[in-house]
Amino acid sequence: MDRQSKTLEIMRRIGAPKPEKIRITGILQSPELSSLTLLLPGGNSDSSAAVLKLLGTQSINIRFINKYKDSAGNTSLCICIDAEFLDAALNLLDVNEKSLGVRDFMYHPRVKVISIYPHKERPRIAERLLTTLRMNGIYILSVNNASSVISCVLNAEDVENALARLGDAFELP
Repeated sequence: MDRQSKTLEIMRRIGAPKPEKIRITGILQSPELSSLTLLLPGGNSDSSAAVLKLLGTQSINIRFINKYKDSAGNTSLCICIDAEFLDAALNLLDVNEKSLGVRDFMYHPRVKVISIYPHKERPRIAERLLTTLRMNGIYILSVNNASSVISCVLNAEDVENALARLGDAFELP
């Protein structure tokens, strides 16, 4: 068991005072999607644009995107697409894996994106969202945020539980 998991387990056992709900404007969820996560070479040879262009040639709609560099300098690209295009995207990426420099590839066929909209730029929204989900054993596949929204990708079977737990943490209008 890793250190973070031990910490969470201790917190669950001893309990913690229930924090005051944070007021938000709303929570939205996407229709069912599929997620693709690619590990690409970093540096000057970042092939993220080539991946997006390739998917665009097949009219594969991207509903969520998150890109970051890992500690080794590689680029991790997570995208969510309409679920009906998963097979086409997998075939396309498989055929072009070498030319794109894909180092690793993972996909989840059934995901949803949950988006939380803060009320008047309230602080700590991301912290509360991530902590609430993690403390309730809900695995987050990817996270993306802006000043007006924070979104996370979850396995579709976890969404109902996630929304119930978030209802305990946030005050809806």
